Amino acid sequence: MIRFALLLSVLLLPQLCLPAIAGAGQEVPSAAQSAQAAEATFRSSSNLVLVDVIALSAGSGLPDQTLMRDDFQILDNGRPVSIKTFDTGRQTRPIVLWFVVQCGMSGHEKEGSGLFAGHVGLLEPALKHLDTHDSVAVAHWCDNGDSKLDLLPTHSVEEVSTALEQVLAPCSEAHPTDRPGELALQRTLQLIVSTTHTSPPEPLPVLLFLYGDWSAMPRSEADHFIDELLETSAIAFGLRDRRSPHIWWWIPAEQKEIAHYITTQTGGQYLEVTPETYAKGLEEILRQLHFRYELGFEPQTLDGKRHKLAVELTRTARNDHKGVRLRYREAYVPTAQGKGKGD
Repeated sequence: MIRFALLLSVLLLPQLCLPAIAGAGQEVPSAAQSAQAAEATFRSSSNLVLVDVIALSAGSGLPDQTLMRDDFQILDNGRPVSIKTFDTGRQTRPIVLWFVVQCGMSGHEKEGSGLFAGHVGLLEPALKHLDTHDSVAVAHWCDNGDSKLDLLPTHSVEEVSTALEQVLAPCSEAHPTDRPGELALQRTLQLIVSTTHTSPPEPLPVLLFLYGDWSAMPRSEADHFIDELLETSAIAFGLRDRRSPHIWWWIPAEQKEIAHYITTQTGGQYLEVTPETYAKGLEEILRQLHFRYELGFEPQTLDGKRHKLAVELTRTARNDHKGVRLRYREAYVPTAQGKGKGD
C-alpha cells in the first residue's frame, strides 16, 4: 500500500532503469534543491479566482451547454459574491492534459498503474478529440523515490504513448517502505504546477491519473496537501482499470484512495474502465472539459486559508434546467498574486 505524507524535503534516490526521452524530461533536483523545495508552495497566478464548473444533464449524463452567466451564483464561505468573468465551451482556457502514472515495478504488474502497460495505445483515438490549442504531457512517480516530468507540454499527441510505455515497463523493485513513494508523488504534482505557472498565458492543468489507487494517508495530512493544491485551479480526473484491487478496509483517522480524494476536491471524476473502454473513458473526460463553464470572482480577503466554495443555479435556472447537476472544486485558498504561505 502506498501512503502519502506532506513533507517535501527528501533525498530522492537515483533512477534505476527508466530511459529519458530526449529533450522532454525534467530531472529530479539535487539534494540542495530538494531542501529548498521544502519551503516551496503552490501559488495562485492572479487574485481573480477561476472556478471551472461541469454541468451534467440528469437524463443523458451529457454536459448541459445552454446555461448563461445569470443562471449561476457563487457562495464564498456561504456568502454570495459577484461573478466578474464568464466563459464557456471553446472560450475557456486551453488545457494541458497531464498523464500521471506510478512507474512499473517488478512483481506489481497488476497494481498501481501496471495494468495500463502495453495498452496505452488504446487511448490514442480519444486524443484526436483534443482542441488545437490543447496540449499533452506525461509525469510519473516511483516507490523508490523517483519523480520526473517525462514529457513536457506538447501538441504532438503521438509522443504520449511512447513516454508512458517507457515509464510503465516493469523495471524497478518495490521499495521496502512507503516514504520515498509518498514524497515522490507530491514532488511530481508540484513540478506540474510549477511548469504551469511558467507557461504564459497560463493554461488549465488537468491531471489524469492512470492508477488503481491502492493508497491511504492520515486525513489531516491529506487535507493539508489539498489546501496547497486548491491554491491552483487544477482539475484532477482518474481512470481505474476495473481489474485493480479495491481497498475494503481503512483506519478511521486515515483517508483512503488519495487520487480519488484529489479528484473529488478539485471537481473532477474517477471513472472505472476496461481496456475496451479506455478511449471511451478519456473521451468522456475531454467532453466534460471542453463544454465546461469558467466563472471568475474576486475573493473578499486574501487570508491564505481554506474557503468553502459553492456554485449553485438560481431558482429560475433550476426550474428551467431540472435535474442538472453541477460539479466543481469544493474549496479554494485565496492568496495574493505572487504570494504563498511563508512569503
